[in-house]
Amino acid sequence: MLSVTWTIAIWLFFESRATGSLISLELVLLYLPLIAGLVFLPALEFLKVRITQKITPLCIDDPKNNDSTRHIAKQIEKTLCDEKNQAKSIRILICGPFGVGKTTAINLAVDKLKNKKELPKLVHCNIDLWGIEAESIIQYVLDEVLIALSTEIDMCKFRSLPSHYISAMNAGNTSSKIFAAFMHKPTSPDALLKSLSDVINAANLRLLVTIQDLDRNQKALDSLHVLAGLLDRLEGLRGIDYIFAGENRPEFSDALLRICPIRFDFSKSNFINEIKELENNLIDNNIQEYYQKVLLDQYVLGCPQLINQLLSSFRALHTLEEQIKSAWLELRGEVLFYDLVLLQALKNNSPVIYDVLIVLLNKKSFKSQPLTKFIAGNFSPDDNLDKELIKACLEHFGLIDIFIEEKSNEICISKDNPPNHVLSFYKYEHISSSLIEGRLTTKKLKQRHVFETLNKIASGGNATITNQAVTDLCAAVENDETSSFWLESIKHYGWHILYNEIKDETTVKQLFEKAINVRSSRKSLEFLTSFIVKSEQFDPESVFMKYLFSERIINDLFEQRTSFTRGTLFALLKIYKGFSPRMGFSSEQRDYKIPMNNLILQFIDGKDPVSKANLLYLFLNCDDDIPDLVSALDKATLNKVHALITNIKSKNTRVIYSQIVARPEVSDSKFEGLKNEALQFISRMLKL
Repeated sequence: MLSVTWTIAIWLFFESRATGSLISLELVLLYLPLIAGLVFLPALEFLKVRITQKITPLCIDDPKNNDSTRHIAKQIEKTLCDEKNQAKSIRILICGPFGVGKTTAINLAVDKLKNKKELPKLVHCNIDLWGIEAESIIQYVLDEVLIALSTEIDMCKFRSLPSHYISAMNAGNTSSKIFAAFMHKPTSPDALLKSLSDVINAANLRLLVTIQDLDRNQKALDSLHVLAGLLDRLEGLRGIDYIFAGENRPEFSDALLRICPIRFDFSKSNFINEIKELENNLIDNNIQEYYQKVLLDQYVLGCPQLINQLLSSFRALHTLEEQIKSAWLELRGEVLFYDLVLLQALKNNSPVIYDVLIVLLNKKSFKSQPLTKFIAGNFSPDDNLDKELIKACLEHFGLIDIFIEEKSNEICISKDNPPNHVLSFYKYEHISSSLIEGRLTTKKLKQRHVFETLNKIASGGNATITNQAVTDLCAAVENDETSSFWLESIKHYGWHILYNEIKDETTVKQLFEKAINVRSSRKSLEFLTSFIVKSEQFDPESVFMKYLFSERIINDLFEQRTSFTRGTLFALLKIYKGFSPRMGFSSEQRDYKIPMNNLILQFIDGKDPVSKANLLYLFLNCDDDIPDLVSALDKATLNKVHALITNIKSKNTRVIYSQIVARPEVSDSKFEGLKNEALQFISRMLKL
């Protein structure tokens, strides 16, 4: 700044001589922006500092600071203010994990001391030794001290050119050697500190040196031994105090005990309440209800205790909170909260476990193996990791399996039994990729979209909205990219919403009609079978149940018979069979056999080629469930089917049968062979 100012002044002087006037208006206008900048920018910086100090003053009792930080800050302040310690140098050690709040505590105490009006005035010199080599550490500390004191006192007397400047001047064969001789002022650190102590006391000042991050260096122990000799000699110097802040390192203990007789420690914080508070803030009542419906009877445990083990400091907690809040805006409802938090905590604080977990999840084929073997093969003893922590992380994600081999139980790692719900971390690839990247990687596969569509269908408020939702559902089922995702969602929890919450019978009728008319026979079959109940969690008096067990649905389904494909009749019977007592339901059962028999009888009574072709295909179906379904039919119904198939003569029936199976029309002899197969099957079932 001085160089630029003097350059402008000299330039103006020579220009004024050339123009004959002391100050040239043109020159002033020409350099006005530069002059304004020189004056305005420092003033603006000064104003900013003063405003910041007034708006956000550091306060020890600020509730934003945790209890440990406030306590340590008060202890530092109390120690530095103790009159008994004023006769000699005060040496304080602050110990705690990285990010626990050591710097914050020091800054709080320093700010409190600076605000005190009484003399001596405090000068704070903060020295960060991260990356400083052991050979130059003494000179670096002294330079930083001189810089800090120069804000109050002119330190030119104590300064000299850097040693490499002096070496360069001595190396030349010029007059610079003469200047080097005068500029080089070799002074021992002890002598310099003694001189500084005298000046500090004479100026009624007090120097507080805080030394931090030495323990992060590669040769931290060597650096400490070099620095310890200097700091140890400060004990007798009045007016120079220092605080040494670092992590708990056993190899430092003896040296630190010698140079720092006063010690304050941060204990490991417990963040379980903060983690639960984060959960409560991000999961409101609507999202909580959403998770309850989507997970249905799958109870998913949280893991705040496990995450707490991974967090070493408030800095780690705050970093995690910011990351989760940001990612949750997009991933809310698409992943489980604790899956996201645990993965991010591992990524931040235990990358070794995180990397092993990701490699395990990305393996397409993984052979089950004992936990002890897995740990030995994937983790180095140098990692110094807690085996119980590794086990707990694997257990949370459902990767722990227990099997009995001979007489011993052995804990094993296995990917064979993933959690059976729609938000399973490693069962669905799009969920694992979203969790790993912290964003929704597939926009088309959104579970909340499925849930909202099902809710619109069930709400029964506006007919237009309901019809559109049913159309959207069928479109998603027909789409190859989204079909399996939507069908899985209906099978897991969607059926529960449809059975219990639909308020209009017309909606149920429309659902069956749309499902039957899905273009792909396979998708139509899967869509219909997704309506099968999976548990007793349905209201027997609901609109869906009343319609399903009414005569109306039999007539409505029969009217849709021309749209039946090869799996339609089979799927409808399976829906009813889902209510059989052998499913384990304990409540009073509906007589599921009545609608099954009524549906078959309706097709028998139809006596048209479409009805006959559908019945023929049903009894030719090779599915393993067919015998079980047919066993629910009465003997009288089976005898009528037998008689109907025996008397099939129409060519139209053969044509329609070929359309149902989506194959070329078969010959008369081949068709007769198919009839005989169906009749033999019915005969076997009648004997049973």
